[in-house]
Amino acid sequence: MNKSSTLFLTKNERELILKYGYPFEEIEQQLNEAEGKQIIRVSDHKYWWEQVVVNLHISETEQTNPELLKNLRTLIDRIAIETEMV
Repeated sequence: MNKSSTLFLTKNERELILKYGYPFEEIEQQLNEAEGKQIIRVSDHKYWWEQVVVNLHISETEQTNPELLKNLRTLIDRIAIETEMV
C-alpha cells in the first residue's frame, strides 16, 4: 500500500532537502514553490519520502562539518518518524 505523508518543514529543512536529499519531482516542485516561506507543507507518498531519507543519509556520510551533520541527522530522523518509517 502506498501511503501519503505530509510534513511541515522549515525554510532550513527545505534547503537541506533540496541540496542534499535530491528530491523527486513532486516533492521538489512543492519545495521550489515554497521558496521564501518560513514554514511549508509538503505531501507525497511514503515511498518518495523514503528515497529522500536515503539520499540525505548518503549525503550525510560525505560531510565533515559537525553542524551540517547534526542538521542532516535531525532531519533524517524527523522525516523517518513523521512518515512512520520507524
